[in-house]
Amino acid sequence: MNKKYTILVVDDKLENLQYLDKILKDEDYDIRATPDAMMALEASKLNKPDLILLDIKMPNIDGYELCSMIKKEENLKDIPIIFISALDSVEDKVKAFEEGGVDYITKPFEPKEIKARVKTQLQIHKSKIMIERLYEQQDLFVKKIMHEMNTPVSIISLNSELLEKKYGMLKEIDAIKASTKTLSSIYGDLSYKIKKHTREYKISQINLLNFVSSRVLFFDELANIKDININIECSEDFDVFINRYELERVIDNTLSNAIKYSKESGEINIYFGKENENYLLIIEDFGIGIEKSDLVFEAYYQQSNKKLGLGLGLNIVKEICDKYKIKIEVESEKNRGTKFIFNIDSIVKKEI
Repeated sequence: MNKKYTILVVDDKLENLQYLDKILKDEDYDIRATPDAMMALEASKLNKPDLILLDIKMPNIDGYELCSMIKKEENLKDIPIIFISALDSVEDKVKAFEEGGVDYITKPFEPKEIKARVKTQLQIHKSKIMIERLYEQQDLFVKKIMHEMNTPVSIISLNSELLEKKYGMLKEIDAIKASTKTLSSIYGDLSYKIKKHTREYKISQINLLNFVSSRVLFFDELANIKDININIECSEDFDVFINRYELERVIDNTLSNAIKYSKESGEINIYFGKENENYLLIIEDFGIGIEKSDLVFEAYYQQSNKKLGLGLGLNIVKEICDKYKIKIEVESEKNRGTKFIFNIDSIVKKEI
């Protein structure tokens, strides 16, 4: 280990502090020790340790309480805490883990066990920090890509509309507009993945017929390129209660997937209404089908024919549906097509 790790030992017995100090100093750790729980908390705030060895049975504030207090501090909550105790019951161990401990060592101490467990938890903690930093770098990289991507897509979209006004409707212009719609959808997926934990998605009341019609219109050029006809059937006009952007991701990803895997001059049917006391939304295509329907909602899953896409769309659909308790059923047959059936009772019978 290149870094000299700091370990805080908290135990009300002086002999235990001295014994642990002796064991761990052999490993070249920087050892800090205290018999007082509140002193340990304040010391951690001033100089954050890399790991805490914490006794359970202490006067005034026991180890469970101190662990809970540490985990409530934003700057300290990620410190790995190993409980040390003479208590050996399953209940005590379970409670230790419930309070946020990462390991549990029973007294009397075995030097080799102490060293091994401390070393393991420090390595795990180091790996977690590295992974978090990689995720941060990944997010920054994706945000930069999105920023660089958004401007040219907007320019292409604007100029294709100007060309259409000048030269009329041409297949070449439709192809350009269709490609910008595909890029726009990918941009939407990336944006949702990055912002879903920080952005507030407020629920609104949405007329489903109007909303679905607008999304079909959005993908008009993409469908026209393959001469695909999209039919909308509505047995009952009703509103749903969901965030507009999240509903867009569900409809767009399912519909674009249907277009992508449909055959030339095919059809896509969109139905919504009430059947057997359940409100359903169904998007059906008659294309090549899904090879492994049980894997279709996994992140980065793509079929072997390697169609354009990141493999994130349907994973996002599943995340949003789980959030709103929308049940999804997938029926697919090779070269016969695929049907996505959404039971949307949970967003029809809800109010803002």
